Amino acid sequence: MTPTPVVPPTTLSVGTMALRPATLDDAEFDARLDTALHPDEPADPAMTRHWWSNEDPAWTTERWVVRENDRDIGTASLQHAPWEKMPERFAHVSAAVLPEVRTDGRLAALYEVVEARARGDGALTLVSGSHESELERQGFLQGRGYREERRMKAWELDLVRHRGRLLDMLERSRERMRAQGIVLTTLGQDPDPAKLQKLYRMSNEAESDIPTTVPYVESPFETFRKWIEESPGLRPDRIWIAREGDAIVGISMLLYPPSVGHVWTDWTGTARRIRGKGVARGLKLETVAQAIGLGVPRVRTANDGENAPILHLNEDMGYQRIPGWIEYHRAASS
Repeated sequence: MTPTPVVPPTTLSVGTMALRPATLDDAEFDARLDTALHPDEPADPAMTRHWWSNEDPAWTTERWVVRENDRDIGTASLQHAPWEKMPERFAHVSAAVLPEVRTDGRLAALYEVVEARARGDGALTLVSGSHESELERQGFLQGRGYREERRMKAWELDLVRHRGRLLDMLERSRERMRAQGIVLTTLGQDPDPAKLQKLYRMSNEAESDIPTTVPYVESPFETFRKWIEESPGLRPDRIWIAREGDAIVGISMLLYPPSVGHVWTDWTGTARRIRGKGVARGLKLETVAQAIGLGVPRVRTANDGENAPILHLNEDMGYQRIPGWIEYHRAASS
């Protein structure tokens, strides 16, 4: 059975708004809210439900649905890793309401709630975010004392326009991989019974090397397994891995939302010892070539703004910048 996520213990209230603990059934409303706020990035309810159901149970996760005048109008949330695993004590806080009822007053009241709960839980730094296109939200966060810390750059690749060049790049990449004795295959084709454990260890190594301010905290193997095997947007025949002998040294996969939304790179990572050999390039090219074969017109990806190697690869493949995300920080005590 799918586990129920950790929820806040009780309904809260602020002004005319009531905050009730969210359940998995509220994932559909959250997806509708995200789509209303970002029409160019429609959210798939099945994906939202999966993400909610597969959060690390050791983390503190509080999520509410905001109701006013007998209508659900928004959400609020608080999440952080166990403090013993992250002594720097960063806590993610967020609140959002439907565009037609959005006011700074409503948002401020909701942020007061989640910020106070984060402080009460011992957070030292509050982390929140905004899409690069949300100028109003950026101004709101800055007005509350949040300051930009990092940017996640987003990109889109037109597979119709660049089809010929991408397939040429793929053939050159395959030649390079063969010359180095590196095998690229799909997870479904790989017979190794220990492949998930190997992928888990390699992915943790790769994830820990991505530039970040909020420290990376490893999730348990079971969370990783459910992500790979149970996500409604992933399939074993569309997850590409790289092998060097008995070792798995890379992974790249596109996420195909089951009902609505764009196809995105869900994860690309390589082992430290293999970097510089073109493995990430080869894996990404396999995923986009597969998408071309499936008739997908375009794919998207996002990367930390300081991750120079992957940003260079995106530009080389023909990706074009689209609005990404801004990460804001504020001292919890301020």
